[in-house]
Amino acid sequence: MASQAEIRRADILDTVRHSGHARVDELAERFDVSVMTIHRDLDFLAEEGQIERVRGGAKFIEPDFSETNVETRRETNVDVKKKLASYVATLVSTGDIVALDDSTTVEYCVPDVLSAGPVGIITHSLKVLNVVSAHAPEVALTGAGGRYCVETDSFLGQATCNAVERLNATVSIVSTTCINAAGIYHPDEDAAITKSAFVRLGTRKILVSDSSKFDNVGMHFVARLSEFDDIVMDNNLDDDERELLEKTGARLHLVDTAQPTPTLQPPAVLK
Repeated sequence: MASQAEIRRADILDTVRHSGHARVDELAERFDVSVMTIHRDLDFLAEEGQIERVRGGAKFIEPDFSETNVETRRETNVDVKKKLASYVATLVSTGDIVALDDSTTVEYCVPDVLSAGPVGIITHSLKVLNVVSAHAPEVALTGAGGRYCVETDSFLGQATCNAVERLNATVSIVSTTCINAAGIYHPDEDAAITKSAFVRLGTRKILVSDSSKFDNVGMHFVARLSEFDDIVMDNNLDDDERELLEKTGARLHLVDTAQPTPTLQPPAVLK
């Protein structure tokens, strides 16, 4: 059971987060404790890296929403991604035109998707373009160009979205960085609008993601969960997460995997 000090510090942190800053005397009055107690609480939270001490009080430290670099993500949760990829391929049929986004989870889907016999692949991922051209030259391959982003090894932004507008796919397969009740989100605006374009591209829409994305924070909206026909995820969900997905109206496919490791650490203040 949490101590009174732990409960108070959590409440102080919530107060600072919502207002952006707080004064020691105001916090002492609000929590009915001494000024010295508040000083000790703020010192503790500052040592944890959750606030910054300033003269007379504290201010909130904005969380880092940056996604882990692509090479690190490619080497994280490999077994989880392979199992999700194998299942995703069962949802692709011979003759499909498949739109693939630039996520590393979707990258792992490429070999299995190609084995399903699609006639076309559309992507903005440079890695996917190279894999398909090298291993499936018989498949019609279309790359959606634009601004190349080395951090994601893909093309992002409005030019990429414009390239997608005149295309059509029977299936879209996308992943994301953040999932919550409102939908799926991404930390980067250009990545978010490009993913949104790829969601719209397919007649059938498949979201594939590991369950750690429920713990993440993303600022920019991509799509509502109800827009997807199928959601493929590992089975390491709590009851609330499972209920949320079941209420979307999508077909929920849960795959037995190990517990995934988050690739975007959640700010503790938002847990």
